[in-house]
Amino acid sequence: MKPKTKTSQSGASRFDFAISVSVIAILASILLFSLNRAQSQVEMVTMETDLTNMRWGLRELWSHRNATGQALASSEIENANPLRLLSDQPKNYSGEYAETPSDAQAAWYFDTKAKRLVYIFSDGHQARYRLTGTAKLNRASLGAMGGMDLVLE
Repeated sequence: MKPKTKTSQSGASRFDFAISVSVIAILASILLFSLNRAQSQVEMVTMETDLTNMRWGLRELWSHRNATGQALASSEIENANPLRLLSDQPKNYSGEYAETPSDAQAAWYFDTKAKRLVYIFSDGHQARYRLTGTAKLNRASLGAMGGMDLVLE
């Protein structure tokens, strides 16, 4: 009779083990999903911080030019590469390209064909911005100054 009892206990422990492994697998998948979502949010905040710093740099440029009596002409800013006007560039700026760089992820580049500043996210989707005068727009970013802004398209 003792071998019969061992067999039933062995089946129960296998069932408990299967339940435990299933619970751990479910919790691990939830954790991985949450980490992926958190990573995407961190990347979005980093991109927005870079964008805000570029906008502040443009405001500083406008202020400096006006203080020295050198106004910015609309031809200078319309569809220009804003990073050529700024002294500080984001660390992840890869340069000017006619096509999307194949190896770029979580990086900025300037599209010379479309005349847009582009951010490529890690998952491959892009955000495109153009430098333009705000006089003809019905909106601008908070604190836009000097009649120019980086506008999301």
